[in-house]
Amino acid sequence: MREEDVTKAIIHWLTKNRWKIVCFDFPQSGTGIFLHPNNEGAEKNKNSINPDIVAVRDSICVFFENKDRFYYPDYEKINRLIVNNNYSNAIDKLLSAYSIDNIYYGIGLPIEKHKRKSQQSTHVVDFIIGVSEDKDISVLYEAYKGIF
Repeated sequence: MREEDVTKAIIHWLTKNRWKIVCFDFPQSGTGIFLHPNNEGAEKNKNSINPDIVAVRDSICVFFENKDRFYYPDYEKINRLIVNNNYSNAIDKLLSAYSIDNIYYGIGLPIEKHKRKSQQSTHVVDFIIGVSEDKDISVLYEAYKGIF
């Protein structure tokens, strides 16, 4: 399953469950929004991040990094968003039209081959969403009950 397929399946699931998609991106789409670090004078896209999906519902926002396979550095990338405020200005600007109380950061990936490895990395993300070959969605992990 390609990263694009994971992203599209999650977007469909989120929309079906009343989430509003703020922005999304998948390889070669050109639809994403780059979030730049707080430090002024940064080069155009150097050190920027491009979330695969940002969605809001009620006062909750979720940021997704989606992959076609388990890759631990992506979990570490998400963890840096959780523990640092390096992108707070860009995130505040992106979400300025919404009343957000909580932001959660997580991973979406194919469930069949990567469930076990992803379960071993729950300590660094807020959630993990699995996509089956049939495009069914499973919440594999939620650090805080009620995110989804």
